[in-house]
Amino acid sequence: MRRIQIVLEEEQYRWLRHEAGVRGVSISSLVREAIEAWRARDGWPTIEQSAFWTLVGKGQSGQRGPAISEHVDDWLYPSPPRRRKAPRKGTAGETGRRL
Repeated sequence: MRRIQIVLEEEQYRWLRHEAGVRGVSISSLVREAIEAWRARDGWPTIEQSAFWTLVGKGQSGQRGPAISEHVDDWLYPSPPRRRKAPRKGTAGETGRRL
C-alpha cells in the first residue's frame, strides 16, 4: 500500500470520520472501499479478474525447505552472516611473552 495525503472539505472529513466510526473501520479503509466501488462502476477489473491473477501459484521453484512465497522477506533480505569477534588482548591465544 502507498501512503498519500489528501485535502478534504471540513464537512467531507466530518462525514468520513462519522461513517468510519459507525462501521468500525478506519477512514483509510473507507476511502479504499469507495475507490473500489468507483472502479467497479467504471468497469475496472478487480485483481481477481485480471489476467495476472491466473498466474498466481502456477510456478514452482524446486527449492527445498520453507516455501519462498511464505518467507519472502527471508529470501529478499537475508540476515548477514555473523562475524567472529577478534580475540581481545590478554585473552587466550597470547603467550604473554614479548619478543
